[in-house]
This record gives sequence, structure tokens and C-alpha cells, in this order.
Amino acid sequence: MIDSTTMPSPLRRSLRGGLLLTLLLLGLMGCRPEPEGVRSYLEGQITVRSSIDSSGDYSGFRVLALQADGRTLDTLGQGVTGPDGRFEMTVTAPERGTYPLVVWGRQGQQRLAATDYVVAAGDSGTLNVELPVRRGGLRVRSPENAALMAYRNTIAQHRRTLVQQIQTDGADSVAMRQGVRQTSSMLWSLRETFPEAYASQLGAAESLSLLAGWNDSLVVARARSIEPSNPRFVEAARIARRAQARLRGQDAALRLLDEFETRAVSSAQKAGVQSIRVRAFIDSLHSDAALSAAQTLKNEYPNTTWADWADRAMYEVNNLLPGSDAPTFEARTVRGDSLSIDGLRGRPILLEYYRPGNNLYARQLSTRNALYRNTRSDSVAFVSISVEPDSLVYRAFTENRAFPGRKVIAPGGLDGPLARTYNVVNVPTRVLIDADGRIVGRYPGTAFLALQEELARLLREDG
Repeated sequence: MIDSTTMPSPLRRSLRGGLLLTLLLLGLMGCRPEPEGVRSYLEGQITVRSSIDSSGDYSGFRVLALQADGRTLDTLGQGVTGPDGRFEMTVTAPERGTYPLVVWGRQGQQRLAATDYVVAAGDSGTLNVELPVRRGGLRVRSPENAALMAYRNTIAQHRRTLVQQIQTDGADSVAMRQGVRQTSSMLWSLRETFPEAYASQLGAAESLSLLAGWNDSLVVARARSIEPSNPRFVEAARIARRAQARLRGQDAALRLLDEFETRAVSSAQKAGVQSIRVRAFIDSLHSDAALSAAQTLKNEYPNTTWADWADRAMYEVNNLLPGSDAPTFEARTVRGDSLSIDGLRGRPILLEYYRPGNNLYARQLSTRNALYRNTRSDSVAFVSISVEPDSLVYRAFTENRAFPGRKVIAPGGLDGPLARTYNVVNVPTRVLIDADGRIVGRYPGTAFLALQEELARLLREDG
């Protein structure tokens, strides 16, 4: 062992300095790890219309990519313009996805414009803006953001067409069917136009959702080609399971879930597919199998959101199956009247959770209205709960349309308390409650005939 006290002073000082420098560098390396996540690059120029500012100095504008974290905003990337208005920035996000992109005025005192911006590994884009921003807002030019624009435009056009068809009562028309197929085809084709782009993958899953109930065999075929890299891989599995169940029954649907679970590449995907299996057992009233599958999910993913989901599923099995006392809730109708389950007791209650413009619900509406007309308002309470917060779609759906009964808009949609009380995650879903406040049955999707038969039986017994 070397005794440093015997070294000459200059040598000792040199050794100490080198050691301290090494320790400092190691400390800095430990304190500044390489940022994780995905990175994209954005550059461009921000100018001001000469009629507003003729100085030619465009410095001080800020471009921010943000992420909401509760009530705060984290900055993922920032660019500040120089005198010529040019800026450049690297954006690092925790995962591939869309994030707010905001242009702020000088000194950060005013937000001037904003848009959604796709952050994806290796994507490089440009943003050229003349202030004030004209109609159309900000437009980021990059492969990923071009795909996002195509996706958004397709959805917006479908929404406009849907609203027009709803207003003209064309729910059962050939035009609506053709419109669904056309939009679905356009969304699916984004995979070819923008291969592996984030928005094209969103479009593929949206295509399945639109087709469900219209062409289930095509839904299953397309779902099998959805890649695990798709951020909506689990959603595709959920849609495909129901389509396969409608086509070939429960066993075939469970085998299809086996395929998805085998293809899943992350624990979140595997847990998501397992949750769909739990739902399949619940929907088919296989209580023991549902509880067992939910407990397995909870054991494999403790202290996660999946464990919470499993608890909700077990709550449904134990509290929302036929014969259980119906949970009560209080709400306010669209007319402003107060409403509660307890206040409606003494007659059967039909809760129907729906989304205005949903193709399946629209096709069922004439049968639903006929069922309403064939019962007295004092003999059955129809409570229709919209899980769509978009007031334009809701108004278009109800305007100039026979839609009798009590109508409620669920605060928070599917994530709000009215939907969570009955653990509704897909619509349309109907729950029938008898005059004594007990659940008679739960009727998802197309199970309308079974509902009609059960309601007729209740009215015969009460009569």
C-alpha cells in the first residue's frame, strides 16, 4: 500500500486533484442519466404580418411542447425565436403519442396558437407561422403529423356526415351503411399511405370500431393483422372478441383472445387481453370463471390499475348480476329534473347507456320506441343515459326524432360515476331492474330481444 504522506507535496496535490476530478466526473455522470423516451426534432420560423409589426424583429417568441401532469404542465421541448424568427428544438416525450404544441408571445404573456403534435422517434418536422394565425391554425409538416392530419380529417368528415344523417333520420339507410364502409376503408388505408405512423395505427383500430356490427367477419380478419406495436392493440382485441362471439360463439372468441395474448409484447398488453377474458365470462354469466380470471389478473399485476380493474370486475360479479339489489344513483335530466333509482321504485326500470350516433343503437331505436309505446309511462321507467359529452351530436340525435323517456347526460361519460356505478364500459348496454329494485338482467349490444322478453314477463307478473 502506498503511503501518500511520504510523497512530495506537488505529487500529492496532483494525485488529489486527479482523484477529485475523476469522482466529480463520475458524480456528474450518475446525476445526469441519458433522458429516456422518444425524441423528435422541430424547426421553423415565426413571423408577424407586416400590417401589424413592420419592425422585422421576430425574436422572443416561444414554441413549447407540453405534457399535462395533473394540474401542472411539463415542458417536453422548447424553442425560442431569434431576430429572424427562426427556431429549432428537440422534443423528448415519455412515449410516442400526441402532445400539445403551443406558441407563446414575447415574455410568455399570451398564448397565440396551439395544436396537437405527434412525437415519435426520428420524426423531423417544420413549423412556419405568420401571426396572427389565420383559420386552420398551426400545421406541423412531417410524416407523422401528416398522418395525424389525414386521420383527423377523415374522422371530422365522418362526424359531419353522421350528424346530417341523424338529423334526417337516416339511421337505417343504405347511405349510412355505405358511409360507414367508406370511412372504415379510408381509415384502414392510412396504413399503406403512412406506414407505421402513429395516427395510421389509431385509424386501423378506429376502422374496426366503425365496422363492428356491420361486418363482423371483416373485423376479425383485420384485427388479426393489427401489430402489437399499435397503441390500440388491446382495443382491437376487445372489438374482435365481441365480433367473433357474435359470429361463432364464446369458445371461438376465447380462442381468438389466446391468439392476441400470444402476440402481445408487453405486460400492459397481456393484462389488457386478460381483462377482456374476464369481461367475456361476465357477459356470458359464467360467474365462477369470471371471478377466477379476475383474481388471476389481480395476482399477476398487483398494485397496478389492472388490479383496480379486477376489483371492479369482481364488484360487478358480486353486485350487478341478476337478483342483486340495484345500486342507486342520483342524476339530473336534460330538462333539469332530479332523478334517482330509489325514486323510481315500484315499477320496472330500464337503464340504457348509449352513445348518440352509435350505429347499433341507431338501428335499434325504432324497436326501442315501439317497446316504449307498448308500455304505459307509469308502468315502466325508461332512463336513457348518454355517455357522449359532445352536445352537438346529442342535439342532432334528439332533434326532430321520437326519443321518449327520461334522458340524462352522464358527467364524465364512461369514466363518470353514472357509468361506473353499473360498470358500463361499452355501449349500448341496458340494465333491467324490477319493481322491487333488483337487477333482472344486463343486455349488452344486440341482446335486445332477450330484454324485450324479460320486460314482457315482468309486466305479466305485475299485471
